[in-house]
Amino acid sequence: MKITILCNDIAKSGFASEHGLSLLIDEETIFDTGMTDVAVKNADKLGLSLAGVKRIFISHGHYDHIGGLPYILDKTGRVDLYLQRKALIPKYSGDRFTGFSYKWDEIEKKVNVHLLDGDANVDGFSIINDVPTVEENIDANFKANGVHDLFEDEMNLFKDGILITGCAHRGIENIFQKALEKYRVNTIIGGFHLINVDIRRIKSISKLFEDHNVNVVPLHCTGETATKVFKDSLGQRCILKMAGDKISF
Repeated sequence: MKITILCNDIAKSGFASEHGLSLLIDEETIFDTGMTDVAVKNADKLGLSLAGVKRIFISHGHYDHIGGLPYILDKTGRVDLYLQRKALIPKYSGDRFTGFSYKWDEIEKKVNVHLLDGDANVDGFSIINDVPTVEENIDANFKANGVHDLFEDEMNLFKDGILITGCAHRGIENIFQKALEKYRVNTIIGGFHLINVDIRRIKSISKLFEDHNVNVVPLHCTGETATKVFKDSLGQRCILKMAGDKISF
């Protein structure tokens, strides 16, 4: 598997960055779309055509993962779009709207929409949803339909030993452990949502990764502190990448 990081919070020199995530997988699959047109700009910078993309997965309904969808669709043409049904529920962080602001009926004209309600298998990808979580670990400011958002819409992918996460709001340790119930995980890549998290939890997660001998590629919302802990603990098995980077497994 080859993954190109099209959008991330930090970028290589000459590439654009923003608070968001978008990964191009084997040039046929996109996981998340970032917040704006950064993913498209970086694909152009890399000389990558997105015309061969067949499917797009959306990890959850926050703007920094779905906001770039209209820009990407202008490049891909009609594709299959997969997201959990609850990703379309209006989302907020406090009073700030954090959902998808583009007109959904305009999106539906451009894609084949597949609204999911749980785990599924799609073209060799296993979709992992319904992850057990600890409610107090999810920021209480996150709201959906006026109540605490527990991110039941969160989608994670698994294929060929690789676990791919968007923000891991339900807990990267919980997602990893659910994946281990069915699969042998060699590598975890994506956002782990560990900014401003208690250092004891971060060290516990690092120990979990170490015990299972996995490689980790921390991106987006993982945070500097957690990334440093992982690097110190895992050494070469913590692989540091930025927007504009490619990585092969």
